[in-house]
Amino acid sequence: MSIKVICTGDLMLGENVHHFRRGIVRKFDGNYRNLLSDQVKAKLNEADFVLMNFEAGIAPDDDLKKMDIDRAVYVAPFQSLDIFDGISSVIIGSVANNHFGQHGNNAAAKSIQLLKEKGILLTGVSHLPLILDKEGTKLCFFGVSLVKDKYFEGAYFKSTYEDLITDLKLREKAENEIWLISIHWGAEYYTIENTKQQQLAKKLADAGFDFIIGHHPHVVQPVRRSDKSVVFYSHGNFIFDQNFSSLTQKGLVSEINLPSGHTNLYLSHQKKYKVVSLEPISADELDSFCKRNFHQRKPLIMRIKMKLELLFRFYELNLPIIKTFTTRMFKN
Repeated sequence: MSIKVICTGDLMLGENVHHFRRGIVRKFDGNYRNLLSDQVKAKLNEADFVLMNFEAGIAPDDDLKKMDIDRAVYVAPFQSLDIFDGISSVIIGSVANNHFGQHGNNAAAKSIQLLKEKGILLTGVSHLPLILDKEGTKLCFFGVSLVKDKYFEGAYFKSTYEDLITDLKLREKAENEIWLISIHWGAEYYTIENTKQQQLAKKLADAGFDFIIGHHPHVVQPVRRSDKSVVFYSHGNFIFDQNFSSLTQKGLVSEINLPSGHTNLYLSHQKKYKVVSLEPISADELDSFCKRNFHQRKPLIMRIKMKLELLFRFYELNLPIIKTFTTRMFKN
């Protein structure tokens, strides 16, 4: 019996407020299949299951075109799911993150419907796991977000560092089960995990989780292994509308081989939003990379870079972006 699970960084096929009508949706309209290089597609096709963090809602193409900037950010058109054409692996999407539900429960329910129409399996809608049976082994995929969300209305499973173990309402783990949890946590743009992540990771391992699959910081963080679990603290971005920094255009792709638990790691590289290559990297090399790129002021530096990208690409700006940032400037 051999099972392979591949996990990627955040997948966001829409546009943020900085890139409205000038980012992924505009540049890949009708051409989403080209967002993955042949090398990347080949790697994903080696897996039985591919687990991704779906960081955007989904809307019918014509509906999205009519939405204003406030409603359309972090929303991808249904046709964007063409990115999976040619991928034979089972795609599992965790929807437990702050952007998936930011436009309300009705929008999230429509997104879930469209994802299911494409054949994508989902986790993170509630505390209950997605359970898949493969050759007598039951893979239990959980999904949760611990990130503050001012728009939260109950569209996905949300908890806190303090309450997660209780909120999961875990039953006794069977001998033939593997538990994996996609968890939205940590602090944005820090390449080293924080103490709260470390403490919760230990609790999750003690509770029976074999693999802890981290997301949210938009940059990669280290992978740590104990006798009970493997913790991938952050997979960074796989595809995301954040082209202002080389760090946010790199992601971790992890390959989990069962039942051995052996893992292979790769750095994914984005270029003009497309994932162009995968570079093998060891856990020690990843740790060194994360240490080299860590800085206490990294979030501030990244946000400055984000604004500079907007300034340097001023010739791409449109009226909705100009109005939005002018309004924000005067409010502040």
